Parts: sequence; structure tokens; C-alpha cells
Amino acid sequence: MTTEPLAANRDGETTKPSAAARALRFVVRLPFVIVAGLAKAIVYGVWYLIFFILCMFRPFTGLMVLTAIVMVPMAIVVFAKPEAANGMPYWAFILMAIGFTAFAVGYTMLIDWITPPGAEDPFARYRRRDR
Repeated sequence: MTTEPLAANRDGETTKPSAAARALRFVVRLPFVIVAGLAKAIVYGVWYLIFFILCMFRPFTGLMVLTAIVMVPMAIVVFAKPEAANGMPYWAFILMAIGFTAFAVGYTMLIDWITPPGAEDPFARYRRRDR
């Protein structure tokens, strides 16, 4: 192990940067900090905006579940009497019911997954409270 002092510290003391060096460091770092702050603000702003827009369409996915509930009896009727479908394949109705339900559940899970920190659904006050 060497006992020789470092080249930048020949006296063995810690050197403190001068006030001019600290000011220069501040001035050089300032534009980078501003750009990083603006980028972060833009990313968070877009994230919140997308979340709020997607929350607006959440009631439509609730209607898709209702539509899927209606499609199940229609699928049973079409399975029993395929000519009632009027040109559609008989299996399309049950696939639509499954697809509507899967889309509604997936959409709700997506919105819950992308929720920004500290954000709540702003449209929850318009939905029923008994759920």
C-alpha cells in the first residue's frame, strides 16, 4: 500500500472548490436540469391526460357487459334456430358475448394498471355507489 499522497491533494488536506467553481458548476448544470424537469413534466402530463380520457370511456365498457348479457339468450335462440341469424354464422353471437365481456374486463384492468400515482378516477362520482 502506498503512503504517497494523491496528485490532486499533495498537502494531505481536503480541498474545497472555490465559489467561482461552484457557480460555474451550477450554471453548466442548470440547462440540463431544466430540460430534464420539462421532459418529466411532459411525460407526467401526457400520462394523466391519457388516464383521464380512458376513464371517460369506462361507462361504455359497462354497457358492453350489458350487451354481452343480452347476447347470451340470443345465442341460445340462434343455436336452436340458425335461420333466425339472417345470414350470420350461429356461433358469432356467443363469440360476441365472450368478446364484449373480455374487452370490458381487460379495459378496466388496463385503466387500473396505468393509474398515475395519486390519481383517482375523476368520473367515479357519476357512477352508482352500490357496486
